[in-house]
Amino acid sequence: MADIIEDEMKHCYENLIVVDVGANLTNKKYIRDLDSVIQRAKDSGVQKIMVPGTSVKSSKEALRLTRIYPGIIYSTAGIHPHDSKSIIEEPSTWHDFEVIAGAPECVAIGPCGLDYQRDFSEPCTQKDIFERQLRLACSLQKPILIHERSAQEDVLEILSK
Repeated sequence: MADIIEDEMKHCYENLIVVDVGANLTNKKYIRDLDSVIQRAKDSGVQKIMVPGTSVKSSKEALRLTRIYPGIIYSTAGIHPHDSKSIIEEPSTWHDFEVIAGAPECVAIGPCGLDYQRDFSEPCTQKDIFERQLRLACSLQKPILIHERSAQEDVLEILSK
């Protein structure tokens, strides 16, 4: 019976592409065995891997990985709400972020958004950086990955603009 169902369902999976959309491969613990991590993912049927950048530094590293593993790894460029204050503290890094985000291997902007549950960056700073990332995504015509925690109303208000 299971064989019959499997044969009947086979056509549903013919064009299936498995994409890991949140592989934190910029984490230092993967430095030594990144090749084997990627190979295990491929052996398991994963065909594409999206590595999110959550700061200027990690976005740059994610982009670097796309160039080492072309056609397999794609990156996003984001400034996580917790890291928003870093752009205010070092304004020159915004230009670096724009360059990273504009690379063709960078497929989306984010994670970006608002997180009021923890107090790593002030809400007004988070809003400013979130809005900047939204404008950048629009100008680059790239999708966004939104992070929201305890800030739904403000996220929706900003998006409605």
